Amino acid sequence: GLVNNAGIATGQFLEHESVEHFRRVVEINLVGVFIGIKTAIPLLRAGGGGSIVNISSAAGLTGLALTAGYGASKWGVRGLSKIGAVELAESRIRVNSVHPGMTLTPMTAPVGIQAGEGNYPGAPMGRVGLPEEIAAAVAFLLSDAAGYITGAELAVDGGWTAGLTVKHLTGQ
Repeated sequence: GLVNNAGIATGQFLEHESVEHFRRVVEINLVGVFIGIKTAIPLLRAGGGGSIVNISSAAGLTGLALTAGYGASKWGVRGLSKIGAVELAESRIRVNSVHPGMTLTPMTAPVGIQAGEGNYPGAPMGRVGLPEEIAAAVAFLLSDAAGYITGAELAVDGGWTAGLTVKHLTGQ
């Protein structure tokens, strides 16, 4: 199988996003996924099928301020995953996307993200995700246990895309 998990995240309001920066983010986050899928298809076909898991983002499931290039690229990954699921199913190649919420990684460390309960009140579970939680979701989608799953979007985000909590709405 293939896991497409390369990307950059930068924040910028739409009106301030430069065309050059937008293109760079889309090139890495979306075109990179396209190249990965395109490269894997003949190999997976030769092996009788398989699984492709594309890492998108919770920002690819909802509108999120300050993510012009990032959000657009992750919405693109979502769409590309659906197209792949439809086009490649006859070849027994499953294509799914995983949509992590805020996760404790080197990419999120510069903005002060910390592990532990209560450190992310925007998510109903009240904490950021851990890399191993995302990895477990990916491992499932790669496995034979997910043999009848294609075109799925798995949010691994502590409930963030499910809706706002009362604490978030009341500013607590």
